Amino acid sequence: MRGTILLLFILSTTLCRAESFQIFEENGKVGIKNEQGKVVLPASFEALGWSDGSFSVISGVTGYRSHNQWGILNLKKEFVTKAEYENLVHARGDYFIARKKINPVQTKSGCLNLKGEIKIPFQYDGISIHGLRAIVFNLYLGHYSYGLIDLQNTVLVPLKYQKIIPMGLHFAVENERGKIAFFDSEGKVKTDFKIDSISAFQNGHAIIHKNLNQGLIDQDGVIVAEPLFQHIKIMEDQAKVLSHHEWIVLNDKNEVHRKVLADELLTAKDEGIIYRYSTKYGLLDAAMNVTLSAQYDCLFPLGSGHFIVKQKGKSGIVRLDNSFSIPIVYDSLLGKADSFRAYKKDEGWALVDLLNKPKTQKQYDWLGAKQKEIYPVKNFGYWGAVNTTGLETIHCVYDSLVEISDEQLVVKFKNQYGIISTEEKWLVLPQSLPLRLVNDSCYLQIQAQNIFLTKFSGDVIYFTDNKVEFKKDTWMEYLPDGTIKTLDYQGRLLSRVTPPPLDKLEEVYQEHEGMRGIKRDGKYGFVDSRNRLRIANRYDGIGDFHEGLAAFKLLGKWGFLDKEDHIVINPNFQSVESFKNGLCIVRKNNKAAVIDKAGTLILNFQYDSIKRQTDGKFRLFDKNLIGLANLDGSILIEPRFDFLEDLNNGYAIAGRDNKFGLIHVNGLSAIPITYDSLSFDSDNNQYLALKKAEWKEIKLNNQ
Repeated sequence: MRGTILLLFILSTTLCRAESFQIFEENGKVGIKNEQGKVVLPASFEALGWSDGSFSVISGVTGYRSHNQWGILNLKKEFVTKAEYENLVHARGDYFIARKKINPVQTKSGCLNLKGEIKIPFQYDGISIHGLRAIVFNLYLGHYSYGLIDLQNTVLVPLKYQKIIPMGLHFAVENERGKIAFFDSEGKVKTDFKIDSISAFQNGHAIIHKNLNQGLIDQDGVIVAEPLFQHIKIMEDQAKVLSHHEWIVLNDKNEVHRKVLADELLTAKDEGIIYRYSTKYGLLDAAMNVTLSAQYDCLFPLGSGHFIVKQKGKSGIVRLDNSFSIPIVYDSLLGKADSFRAYKKDEGWALVDLLNKPKTQKQYDWLGAKQKEIYPVKNFGYWGAVNTTGLETIHCVYDSLVEISDEQLVVKFKNQYGIISTEEKWLVLPQSLPLRLVNDSCYLQIQAQNIFLTKFSGDVIYFTDNKVEFKKDTWMEYLPDGTIKTLDYQGRLLSRVTPPPLDKLEEVYQEHEGMRGIKRDGKYGFVDSRNRLRIANRYDGIGDFHEGLAAFKLLGKWGFLDKEDHIVINPNFQSVESFKNGLCIVRKNNKAAVIDKAGTLILNFQYDSIKRQTDGKFRLFDKNLIGLANLDGSILIEPRFDFLEDLNNGYAIAGRDNKFGLIHVNGLSAIPITYDSLSFDSDNNQYLALKKAEWKEIKLNNQ
């Protein structure tokens, strides 16, 4: 019977609230009509609805405004309350949040029901209703304190917390230290104050953050997964968790010296190793000890134990002991050594030293990177410059700074070009033609067809339309016929190099070991440094001389000859490289080998390719696998790895199927090939191995 009555009540309430009403206006007053257009309330009110500008009818009542105060009336034209509230809004269900003066200097909030009865007294600075609970707060000593009450004003969580956030049927409560605990709707503590932040619930679970780690909590406040993970994804009936990567310091005997959890490692040169833990960066020393904990959004080494850091969009400089050289207050901070370009949005750009003492006497709209010994600056649309002490030696009066050298600047002034000294003295008065600095004594004046090399006295040294190249004491002019003229800055010709006449030569190559390759009549030969023919042009192709031998091609095959045109190695090869250390890589039948100067095979024709390392050893490639041979061609490691890095210390890092380890150059294992990466720290004679974390699944109970 009670269930039937309750169902009828719900249906009647739903039908009542489903009826549609609208406001109409007459003679500057408003009233209400129903959906048939019948007047329910005559147009006799300043406003109807709620003080936030919305309109609704709740169980036959709505708000009205009279003399700028709000009250409640019903559709029977009965005033439920007087118009005595500064604000009146519908909260939820049958509750309204109202605000009124309780004395001449205080305004407080409370809650009314449909009958206008006070359910929550006017003793709070703010109220928000969530289900059958209300979050309330009061201002005390300059900050707000939050608490939780029921709708009969019973205090469930005292008003002493920094913030309270509704989380379904529970609440996240933040204390004065910024730590969060989970409370149920009765005010019972479900967790300790140890959570840094918490996400919204998804499929009955929320991600919690603690000390840069993520964990998982359910709607009852039960910790499903302790906050130990780098990342968590909530799925429909499961969660995926990713731990932090593990970095391991090893020696060549596979002995573990240290383990560190980090998601990324970056070198910081002499300062240590920058590491990322979740979304923050910190610093490790060479022994992988933490010197700066992961707490910054960005960490950039400056040297001498200083780092530019960023937090919450602001930048500063921190020392290794985590003390601040420059506080984290700037929107941008750029520079090095003892001068930094510092920017604040509400102030502008300034130059500060490493102790945050200002060098410039004012702020600028822009302060550019140091060029030579000055910093370009801009104010009110005009350019100037300050020196390294921050003194504005060039005033902001120029259209632009075109070019800057140690002693002069090309400037644009009132749309014309001129040259000034760093003391702002005019060296070349403004003119229409573009100018370019050459050195301390002269400059270029650039016309459409010619360039004029001109002294600062105004005397023209030289003019040309050819390509020019300037050096410290001389400059070159390149003529169309290939002639190169070298001149001094007085315009005097120092040398003239004219290319030798080809005399029917089709090509002339660079000289190597006193011999220069030539091509004539489609065939190749060699001349000596005096252009005397030493090897007749009778070959189909040639290479340069190296170690007394040059490759030649005859009838589609390659061999080697000496400077006396004696064939030393017969042309038997598909292709050849040059000799180095008495050995040469050759190809035949699409296979690679190594021969000596007698043509003897040092490495047989069994490799897909062979490449020489910078140290002279040979990398061997066969069926996409890599091996290693010594300087004399003796095999050290057969081709059996996907990756091979010779460390030149008797070991090599080897990789297979994206796993890495360490082997002796004789092929024996030193560190097993089980790591996701492996690198060698030569300074400390140690190895850094990585074991990447993998995603794992956690079943969720969503019942």
